[in-house]
Amino acid sequence: MSEAERSDEPADRADQQRRIPVRTALSIALLLVILVRLPTIQEVFRDDWVVLVSNDPYFYRYLVDQALANGPPPSLPDRAIRGEPLLAATLSVAAWPFGAGTWGSGFVVAWYPVVAAVLTAAFVYGAATRLTGDVRIGLAAAGLLAVTPAHAYRTALGVADHHAFDYVWLALTALAVIELLARSERDRRTWLAMGTLAVAVAGQALAWEAAPLLLVPLAPALALVALVEIRRDGPERLAPVVAGLAGGAALAHLVHLLLGWQFEAVIYALDLLALGSLGVLALVVAVRRAGGSWTWLAAAEVVLGIVAVVVVRQVPAVASELESGLEFFASTEAAELTGVGANYGAAGVLVILGFASVLAAPILPFAAKWGWQRLEPGWFVVGVYTVHFGVLATLQRRFAGELAPFAAIMGGVGFVMLASWFDLVRPPVPRRDSRDDATAPTVAADGGDDDLVVPDRTRVALLAGLAGVAVGSGSLYAALIDRRLVIDDATYEAARWITEYVDERNIPYPESYVLSKWGRNRVYNYFVNGEAASYGYAQRTYEDFLFSNANSADEWYEEFAGRVGFVVTRDLPHLGLISSSTIQSTLHDRFGSAEISDISGVRHFRALFATEDGRRKVFRLVAGATIRGPAPEDRDQVRLVAEVSIPGDDFEYVRRAPVADGTFEVTVANPGTYRIGAEDWTVEITERMIQSGDTVTVEN
Repeated sequence: MSEAERSDEPADRADQQRRIPVRTALSIALLLVILVRLPTIQEVFRDDWVVLVSNDPYFYRYLVDQALANGPPPSLPDRAIRGEPLLAATLSVAAWPFGAGTWGSGFVVAWYPVVAAVLTAAFVYGAATRLTGDVRIGLAAAGLLAVTPAHAYRTALGVADHHAFDYVWLALTALAVIELLARSERDRRTWLAMGTLAVAVAGQALAWEAAPLLLVPLAPALALVALVEIRRDGPERLAPVVAGLAGGAALAHLVHLLLGWQFEAVIYALDLLALGSLGVLALVVAVRRAGGSWTWLAAAEVVLGIVAVVVVRQVPAVASELESGLEFFASTEAAELTGVGANYGAAGVLVILGFASVLAAPILPFAAKWGWQRLEPGWFVVGVYTVHFGVLATLQRRFAGELAPFAAIMGGVGFVMLASWFDLVRPPVPRRDSRDDATAPTVAADGGDDDLVVPDRTRVALLAGLAGVAVGSGSLYAALIDRRLVIDDATYEAARWITEYVDERNIPYPESYVLSKWGRNRVYNYFVNGEAASYGYAQRTYEDFLFSNANSADEWYEEFAGRVGFVVTRDLPHLGLISSSTIQSTLHDRFGSAEISDISGVRHFRALFATEDGRRKVFRLVAGATIRGPAPEDRDQVRLVAEVSIPGDDFEYVRRAPVADGTFEVTVANPGTYRIGAEDWTVEITERMIQSGDTVTVEN
C-alpha cells in the first residue's frame, strides 16, 4: 500500500463515520414515538387484567367483544353500525384470532393507539419530506409529533378511543394530496397516490361520525390550490386529487349501501366535498380556456362557495348535523370540551401542544409565501389544515391531537431553520418547480438520497441540546397527562373486588350494574358485568344522588330499583366541606350510620368493601331486614348498634327508630348482632334476611 493510499484511508473512514442512513434515523424517530407512549404500561397490564386508560376505551373494548360474540368479523353489533363502524371492524378483525371472551380484545385495544401513532408519524415524515424535499425536516416532524403531548397522550398505550384511528386517516389523506400536487407525470405512482387518497377519505368518513370536521379543510385548501394551478403551465395537477376524492366518495357510499355503515349525513358530506372539488376543477378549466387570470378564478370560487352553502343548507340530513354540531361546540361539560388555553392560558397551550406549536406558528406566513411564489400548493394544504385545527383546538382541546401532525410538519421546518440559524446544520434547500416531478430525488441538505451527514462533535452536542428542549418538555408533559388518565389503584381495587363478589354469587345484569362517577362508570361495569355501552344513567343520577339529603335515601332506592345493584363512593377532598347531612357524607364517611341528630341512617345501602386507603367504598342495594319490638318506657326513639366488619374497614353501624304506641320498627342494611337501646337486648340479623327483606320481632 502506498503512502498516499495509507494517508487517504483514515479520511475515508472518518467520512463514513460522519454518515447515518436515513432509514436508521427514521427508525430512531419511530422508536421515540413508541417509547413516549409506554409510561402507562404497568397500569395497563395488571395481574391478569388489561386495564385500559380512562373511561371511553371500555366502550370500544365492549364493541369488540360484542362483535366477536356475533360471529366472524365484520359482524358488528347494532351500536357500532353508526358512528365508528370502521374502527370497530378493524379492532374486531385484529382481535378475532384470540377468540371471543378472552383477554385478546383488551390486548388489541390497548396496543392499537401505539400502532396508530407509529403509522401517523411515518405518514407525517412522508408528507414533510415530499413537501420540502429535505429528509431532515421529515425526521424533525416525526420527532416533534412523537413528543407533542396532545398526540402522545391520545395515542398512549391503553388510551383507545377513536382519536388515534382518526389521526391515521387524516395524515394519510394529507400525504396523498401533497404527493399528487407534487407530481407532473401520470404514471403508476400517481395512480397509487390517487387510490391512497380514495381509501384515506373513505376511511375517514367511515371512522367517525364527526368526520366532516376532519374533511372540510380540503375545501378551502383545494380552492387555494386552484389559484396556484391556474398560474402554472403543464398538466393539470388538481385533476388527480379530484379523482381521488370522487373515488373515495364512491367507495364510502358503496360500503354504506352494502353494509349500512355510518350515518347518511357523513356520507353525504363526503359526496358534497367531491362534488365541490369537481366544481373547482371545472372553474379552473373554464377560466383557463377563457384566458382569464387567477383573480377571475378567485371571484368564481366565491360565487361557487356561496352556492355550495345554500345547497348544503337545503339537505335536511346535513343541515341537522350542522345544527347539532354547533350545539356540541357550545358544551363544556367535560375537560376535553374546553379550549387548550382554558385552564392555564398560554402555558396551557405549551402543555397541550408542546414545542411544535412554538416552532410552527412563525412558519405559517412563510408557508403561504412559498406556496404562492414557488407554485407549490402543498404548502397551502398543510397551512389550511393547521389553521383549521388550530381554531378547533382553541374551542375544544380534543382537536389538539388532530392539529399535532400539521403543527409537527410546520415545526419540523422551523426546527431545521432554527438549527441552521445557529450554524448547527446546513440551511434547507428550497424546492424548485423544475424538481417536483417523479425524477426529482428526495434529498437531505446534509447528505444524499440514503444518508445524513453527522456534524462535528460540538455541533452534535449543541444540536442535541436544542432537540432536547423540544423532546424533553413534550415527553414530560405527555407523561404527566398520562398519569392523570390512568385508572388509579383505588378504582382498580374496587372494580376487582366487585367483580369477584358478583362472579361468586352469579349476580345477573342489571342487578350487577355499578353506579359511580360517570368518568369511571364504564370501567366498573365492563369488568363487573360486561356492559359498557353507555355512562348516561350515571351521568344523570350519580351526583344528584350523592348530594341529596340522607333522609331521601329511600326515595333513591325506589328510583334505583331494578336498575342499580351497587354504588361506589369516593373521597372528595377537593370540594372542601360537604354537608354531613348528604348521602355522600352519610355513606362514605359513616357507612350509612345515624351519627348526627337529624339523620336516622340509611336502610337500603349495605357497606361491602373499602379500599385500604379509604378512597373508594362499595355499597350494595338491599331490601334490608326489619326489626320490630317493644320500646323501653319513656323513650321517644330507640338506638340500635351493630359492629360490622368488611374487607378494608371495621365500623359501628347505628340506626335510630322512632317509638309509636310503645313499639319501634326499623330497617337495617347490614347483617350482624344488634344491641337495642340501653337494654340488654340483642338480635341477630343474617345476610339472607338483609337480601330477602325479612322482619324480625324482638320479645321482652
